Amino acid sequence: MQRRAAQPISLLALLLVMTLGISTRGQKDSQSNVPKLPLPSGPFAVGRVSFDWIDPNRAPDMAEDRGPHSELMVYLWYPTEATSGEIKSTLFPGAKQIDSSPDFSAFLKAKVFGGNWPVVVSGAITTHAQENAPIAKGPKVFPVVLFSPGAFGTCFQYSSAIEDLVGHGYVVAALEHTSEVFGVLFLDGKVHVYSPARIPKQAIPPPGSSKEEYEVKLEEWYRHNVDVRAADISFVLDKLIELNRALKPASQFSRRLDLDHVGVVGHSRGGWSSVVACRRDERFKACVNEDGNAGGQGLTYPGAPVPKQSILYVEISPVLKPGTTQDDWIVLKQLHLTAEQWVQQWHETVNKEFRSFSSGGYFVQLTAPGMEHYSFSDEVVLRAAKEGAKDKEEMALHNLRLTEDITRSFLDEVLRNEKPTQLHDTSEMTVKHFEAETKRIYGSH
Repeated sequence: MQRRAAQPISLLALLLVMTLGISTRGQKDSQSNVPKLPLPSGPFAVGRVSFDWIDPNRAPDMAEDRGPHSELMVYLWYPTEATSGEIKSTLFPGAKQIDSSPDFSAFLKAKVFGGNWPVVVSGAITTHAQENAPIAKGPKVFPVVLFSPGAFGTCFQYSSAIEDLVGHGYVVAALEHTSEVFGVLFLDGKVHVYSPARIPKQAIPPPGSSKEEYEVKLEEWYRHNVDVRAADISFVLDKLIELNRALKPASQFSRRLDLDHVGVVGHSRGGWSSVVACRRDERFKACVNEDGNAGGQGLTYPGAPVPKQSILYVEISPVLKPGTTQDDWIVLKQLHLTAEQWVQQWHETVNKEFRSFSSGGYFVQLTAPGMEHYSFSDEVVLRAAKEGAKDKEEMALHNLRLTEDITRSFLDEVLRNEKPTQLHDTSEMTVKHFEAETKRIYGSH
């Protein structure tokens, strides 16, 4: 490029240049401080479409102010053709409307997305999912995974984990459990946010109740909650079957979903719900519980049959962080146990449960440094990024990738009949494989 001859610069022009430089630098600094989600791995790019489905056979008994039938928002994430450029789309559709709701909890605003809720609402944090993109041309069909988030959480807090599965050729139907997620925007513009005032009466103990009576009532509520979630999961599978049968061009998913190979994955309460859904619905072939238990009862469930599917249970053992005490871990406090006692008791339960499963499965205890309950989601990564803690962010990214690899490895084995290499690399975890039929444990470390 030809250089221009130097010309005198007026004071006004100099001030303008300096102001623009400061403004631009400020914009860059602001942009550089916005947390970014990791790029998904795998050969496929990611598409996303939303569905607003109503179940005519159920009343919305998780809330007191809804219509006559259960209504559920479901986001379908699916493989699409890879592109040369990076896709940046809205992370959380409806975040602005949810944020504007007068009933939206200030506590949740401060807590969700690693404390980055205002940045999510602004649209600065983006996802790699392209809205309404055409589904990839091949292969002919894709295995399907249904995903249930943790208590009061949303599927968008797990965008990286979902995109990772999609990038490797899975279709993922992520459920927004109405009244139990912190906020959901329906397609007709209605907003429904979580509020304690909307919890059904069965969760509220009578006046003057003892601590034991309160805990019994709370346990009843947890089980009711899981019952509803499990019913949601089976209902969504019904709708996916309809979607797969629909004629083109009404549905681009027509005959593209491999519904003979369907798995269900959940984190925390969603993990517990996933196993219950598998116990009650044999259409699911693989069941993944990511650190979901209630008082050490993450696999057992009274009244539900023993699952016939292969189970993966991934555990983050309770570890007291510096500056905390035994009483700071609420489950230990409720059960009057030390962390060591809880682990021993829970592992005995796991061994007993897995030995009753006709298809066996895997128990994985993650031992990587910095691993915590929310390492299955984007929460830890976003929190560290907000704090500007680069070392913590790198550790959180490593742990997120580890959880993704474990879940995907199990699904590849059960739904695709591929060798689960990640489940045999025990450098950062303890793995027990409960073999089908013979119930023999091997690979125990």
